[in-house]
Amino acid sequence: MQQFAIERLRRDHAFSMNVNHFHDTYEIYYLLSGKRHYFIQDRSYYIQEGGLVCIAKNVLHKTRNVDAAPHERILLSFDDRFIRSIGEDAAEQLLVLFQQKHHVFSLSGTSRTVVENLLFHILREQQQEQSGWQLNSKALFTQLLIICSRLTDKLNLVDEQLQPHNPKMYEIVSYINEEFRNRLTLASISETFYISPSYFCRSFKETTGFSFIEYLNNVRIREAQRLLRETKLKVIHIAEQSGFDSVAHFGRVFKQVTSQTPLECRKLMRHVL
Repeated sequence: MQQFAIERLRRDHAFSMNVNHFHDTYEIYYLLSGKRHYFIQDRSYYIQEGGLVCIAKNVLHKTRNVDAAPHERILLSFDDRFIRSIGEDAAEQLLVLFQQKHHVFSLSGTSRTVVENLLFHILREQQQEQSGWQLNSKALFTQLLIICSRLTDKLNLVDEQLQPHNPKMYEIVSYINEEFRNRLTLASISETFYISPSYFCRSFKETTGFSFIEYLNNVRIREAQRLLRETKLKVIHIAEQSGFDSVAHFGRVFKQVTSQTPLECRKLMRHVL
């Protein structure tokens, strides 16, 4: 499994992520041009060029269109092993960006120039693979995290993009995040929040980019992964504690979301750790 990766990508057409997205790596998303809606955990943000998004591991997130205009972004991902390879004592300082309440910043002026130059330099190192490129990439990446951490007090925070119908949907998202272990259905949610099922389905998708079932399944599977990683519980008990009413259904959804069986996931997680 790759410990560190960086990618620059331009899309000349409308694009929204189809894949339900959370993972056990950290992620830095930088928007070079264009506009995006970025849903993180339980809030949606409006990102413009110069936007910097920091995603901690196992945080549900998804990007989607604002319009049909092109956009270009740089995506940098890394895991705990990569951070530890820089230095055990440095990990806490380097992960400051991912431990804060705010996830999204807007860069401008000198701050934007410095961050973009570092990202472009890392990309060149990865592409050219000259002598010592891996060591220099690690040094540049360390510098990037330190500079961004220092800038957080000065950077402009990007406000949550709230639309007239969204507060109710965010309330429902928070409810799902708290109650996912219990039986939740389209009918029960609609009844609890006094809204019609059709309105709920439409507004939830518009606000988060997920359907209700997609979101609920992802929250439950994320909890199942945590239990697989941190406990010795049997799969049947993990299914129950994650909100699934049968181990067979749990297995199908787990494979659909992660492309692995629960036991394969547990084995891989323990091997990595």
